[in-house]
Amino acid sequence: MSTLPERLQDGTVPISKPPAWAAGGDDPVPQQFGEFEIVSKLGEGAFGQVFLARQASLDRNVALKVMRGEVGGSEGQLLAGLEHDHIVKVFSAFADPDSGVRGLCLQYVPGADLGVIIRRVFAGGRAPESGRALLDALDAVRRGEPAFDPAALRDREGLAADDYAQAVCRLGGRLAEALAFAHARGVLHCDIKPGNILLTPYGRPMLADFNVAFDRTRHAPGGQLYGGTLAYMAPEYRTAVTGKPGGAADERCDIYSLGVVLHEMATGARPQVITAAQTAETLLPDAPTLVGRPDEPAVHGGISLEQLAGVPRELVAVIRRCLDPDPARRYQTAGELVTALAGAWHLLAARRSLPRPSRVGRWVSARAALALVSAGVLPHVVASVAQIGYNTVEVELVGPQQQAFKFLVVAYNLLVYPIGLGIGVVLIRRLARGLARLGELSGAEVDALRGRARRFAWQVAALGAFGWLPGGLIFPLGIDLLAGPLRWQGYAHFAVSFTLAGVIGVVFSYLAVQYVVFRAVLPRLGNPDAHAPARTAAEVRAMTAAFGPLVVLACGVPLLGAVLLLTLEDRALTLGFRLLVVMLIGLGVAGVGLAERVVRRLRELAAVWLAEGKERAS
Repeated sequence: MSTLPERLQDGTVPISKPPAWAAGGDDPVPQQFGEFEIVSKLGEGAFGQVFLARQASLDRNVALKVMRGEVGGSEGQLLAGLEHDHIVKVFSAFADPDSGVRGLCLQYVPGADLGVIIRRVFAGGRAPESGRALLDALDAVRRGEPAFDPAALRDREGLAADDYAQAVCRLGGRLAEALAFAHARGVLHCDIKPGNILLTPYGRPMLADFNVAFDRTRHAPGGQLYGGTLAYMAPEYRTAVTGKPGGAADERCDIYSLGVVLHEMATGARPQVITAAQTAETLLPDAPTLVGRPDEPAVHGGISLEQLAGVPRELVAVIRRCLDPDPARRYQTAGELVTALAGAWHLLAARRSLPRPSRVGRWVSARAALALVSAGVLPHVVASVAQIGYNTVEVELVGPQQQAFKFLVVAYNLLVYPIGLGIGVVLIRRLARGLARLGELSGAEVDALRGRARRFAWQVAALGAFGWLPGGLIFPLGIDLLAGPLRWQGYAHFAVSFTLAGVIGVVFSYLAVQYVVFRAVLPRLGNPDAHAPARTAAEVRAMTAAFGPLVVLACGVPLLGAVLLLTLEDRALTLGFRLLVVMLIGLGVAGVGLAERVVRRLRELAAVWLAEGKERAS
């Protein structure tokens, strides 16, 4: 642990001559400190050594932290007021008159420190897939046997069920809760790192080692000589450590340090480390003598997205904000970080709950932009082909009128399709560009992109209506003007055919676009900082409100077309006409089946978000 000497505020004085074993010498460690019988050595740091001991008076195992050099009650006083499930408890301070040693009696936490577990999880360069990897590593390296704790057993079961990113969110959230508790009492930890986080055999994280912490409610930080581990220090805190102007220490420094831990848990490595030589040259030219190992690399500036390749975007967004070099852009409180990590966990859980994609679903997810174009255009193309064939057969046109009709078909489609496609491409490009830059967007920008995705299907439907509805009037008027008067039945046929084909194109393009949005777009656009399941459920409910009426339209429109055909036909019912009526009825039946199938799939996708909102509300 690389730390700088702490200027104690409680009036304690250093031991005049610590025993050789306490300074790392070869003398044997005493087997007894007062009522504490030493069982084994647990670890050693810059401030002293930690032993597993048996406290005779209470017949329990405890951890004895025996101080080296300057000793005092600072850490004990801080921890005594921090009774939290995820903070190691301090039971008492002790002084052994025989050896002249003083220290703290702490809660003994069986298990292992998080640094050891991270190294084992990522050993060999493999990427862990689930929280089970953390538990397997914990079981392999842990020390001690825990007492049976049914409540803590739920922590282990939760970790085992998580994927790996969720497990990082879960553990980080518990640590952020511990920080929020400490910060609410004015205590800054100042040395958060994996080595100071213990994981119990049940997978419960415990924040430990408040050696360099200080209480802002009792001590003005202006007179504090700070300490900590360089690799996990926020930039402004590192400035304060080096004694340069502009340094500061507040809650956001602990948030930065926890962000480094989250990065290390997610990737197996710290973000943007620099060498020890660079640290000595650029960061600590005037620093006091280091206590402990001076070989810890330091974090420099922000982080690069390449380091987080393969980490889900929701967790990346939280880590990036924690590690923002500007404290004003970080989470301002640990409570905000708790909320963000919980939001990221729930977004990842919702994505895991989505139905397994079919072959079409996999293609849509891999090529979202192309899928949106296809979903928006193909139903209209099919409707156009059917509508042109219908009008060619059913509308009675003489020679010049037929030529005018062919001219209008070409001119109208050459005008309407490019305009509609152009507007659609602009809308899709805006959406696609946002998706491509998703890892760089702020939470507010992600929310804006999500709103754009929610509106996209209605925008496509409006474009379709704009292309279809005027044609029912433009075609008969154009034929009238170019080639002579058209009978009223011709006007009626054009109005009916354009309306029916337009409704079919709009309905199926809307449903197809919504499928792409629900399958490939919305699951990627969660904002962990502001995720509210109830609000998300309300948004999704609004998006699904039109599904029922659209199924009715998909069924009723072709059947209505058949009825209107029979009404408008004033000639003998030829075989061709009868076949056309049968075809329309068949299209109605097929349309119902297709629309019902698409809507069923859409409701399955939407149910994930609706269920989450209901679960969180209850």
